[in-house]
Amino acid sequence: MTYLSWALFFLAGILFSKIVSGFIDLGLVLVFARKISDRILVSLLMLTEELVYLRELKIQVLKEKGCTDEQIEFQLSLFDKWFTHWKEAVIINFIAAYPEPYKKDLQFHDWASMTKYVEKIIKEKRI
Repeated sequence: MTYLSWALFFLAGILFSKIVSGFIDLGLVLVFARKISDRILVSLLMLTEELVYLRELKIQVLKEKGCTDEQIEFQLSLFDKWFTHWKEAVIINFIAAYPEPYKKDLQFHDWASMTKYVEKIIKEKRI
């Protein structure tokens, strides 16, 4: 009987070890996913800064080519509309791709709140 109880305790220990190990692994995966998400958001913000620079460069090139003010305004309005739609689509797709159980943990829902979130994590030096 004692050998049987020792064997059961041994099997229970193995089972407990596997369960605890699974929870620890899940926690590590969640931390990893959060850090990757934060880095993706920072990269998106940096990309938008580059796009704003390209917008300014486009203005210079259009002026050098001799375009009228109306033509420049038209080109800029097209760019601004595209840029606004692009930012909205990026956030919608990011949120849609986020795992369902963890969407409630996201601290943003649109581009403006994402920008504030990224500024916060940069100030906290989490990145």
